[in-house]
Amino acid sequence: MTALIKDLTKIPPSGAIVGVYSKVDGARGVWKAPANVSLNSIVGPSEIIDDLIQEDLNIDTLAGKSINAIRSFTGKGTLVWGARTLDGNSNEWRYISVRRLFIMVEESCKKASAQFVFEPNDANTWIKIRAMIENYLTNLWRQGALAGAKPEHAFFVKCGLGSTMTAVDILEGKLIVEIGMAAVRPAEFIILRFMHKMQES
Repeated sequence: MTALIKDLTKIPPSGAIVGVYSKVDGARGVWKAPANVSLNSIVGPSEIIDDLIQEDLNIDTLAGKSINAIRSFTGKGTLVWGARTLDGNSNEWRYISVRRLFIMVEESCKKASAQFVFEPNDANTWIKIRAMIENYLTNLWRQGALAGAKPEHAFFVKCGLGSTMTAVDILEGKLIVEIGMAAVRPAEFIILRFMHKMQES
């Protein structure tokens, strides 16, 4: 009977992970990796994973698929211990937080620039769009979402004839904006180096 009760109390982790994403998004933003976060009101994971087991789960060198483990740590509780995407071999899209930041910026810019549909495709419109997106990205940079000592190190926004568009693009009714961002990446591996310094008199 106890084995049946034990099986009935197991739940899939998806609900808890959605809660972690929501909590981290609200507290810090989508650019913060949803990892190293404690799961509350649970007994613990049904499978115990240690460093040796997780080494194989963390990255598959052939397929690049990563499994973000939920692990139990003494004194810390049960933590979400990983923040990788299924594109683990990619330096660009390896981390969930980086991918989610780009998705958020893309969707936000698309929705914000919808007001310019059917506006004249001229320098005035390009300046308004560029200023609007630069303001948005500057705010993200101030919140810590983008890397760089200055906003110009953190992102760029291009829009205009000879820059992102040709005369043919304008005749075809295309307004093309290019956005580049330097996303902050999680510190997945903390490496400490120690040196023995001899006593000097």
